[in-house]
Amino acid sequence: MLSHNDGAVKRLRVVIRGVGLIALPFILLACADSAHVIVVERPQPPTEKINIHWVSPGETLYAIAWRYNMDPERLARANGIRSPYRLNAGQQLTLILTTVPKARTPVVASQSSVVKKKKKPSPQVSKRFDGFTAWQWPAKGNVSRRFSSKSNALHKGLDIRGKRGQSVYAANTGVVVYAGTGLPAYGKLLIVKHNETYLSAYAHNSQLLVKEGDKVKVGQQIAEMGKSGTTYEHLHFEIRKKGVPVNPLTVLPSKK
Repeated sequence: MLSHNDGAVKRLRVVIRGVGLIALPFILLACADSAHVIVVERPQPPTEKINIHWVSPGETLYAIAWRYNMDPERLARANGIRSPYRLNAGQQLTLILTTVPKARTPVVASQSSVVKKKKKPSPQVSKRFDGFTAWQWPAKGNVSRRFSSKSNALHKGLDIRGKRGQSVYAANTGVVVYAGTGLPAYGKLLIVKHNETYLSAYAHNSQLLVKEGDKVKVGQQIAEMGKSGTTYEHLHFEIRKKGVPVNPLTVLPSKK
């Protein structure tokens, strides 16, 4: 013979089988002797996109954009953040990068404008930093792992094998926009901004020789190689174009 409590548990199991866990944010079970609450949390569906990021202490806009493969400039605009992109711990950032097209003023062609000669277009002014030049290899050594072009692949750069303490160089001229360990998968990480289009990253270092805000020149030593929890000493090197990972071998010079 079932007790009152056993019967309640049995009825609860029937309810759960009937509606499923995802449909129930929580379930309350009242027992005879005292009231008990059983909370069944709804797990996040694997297809549910993350649209909000809460800033942790020490995080920068560039590190957050790197985490989500986003263009930092667009991420800043979407959240109304202006340069120098300072963030506060606990700040909420939207990851939905929608842009509103600027309204165009209608142009009415006059008779005189038709007769006049067309004006030559103004030359475009480059926004790249002074000194931006051809890319150079960030470290000496053989490539032990290459860039993966698959959309769902996690390896979006090159692994260059070497020795602990070996020099790591800036692959191009730019400004250090991140230096730290806020992205665990990268260990001690440096991110360098080269212009409005390109960023580069240098991961798994044993020591960082530059800090955020430092200007670096192409070929300048910026770190020492390490392994940061990986199985062997190497530099993990990535390049992002408007937030999208690109194969570094497409811009680095061919090895002789």
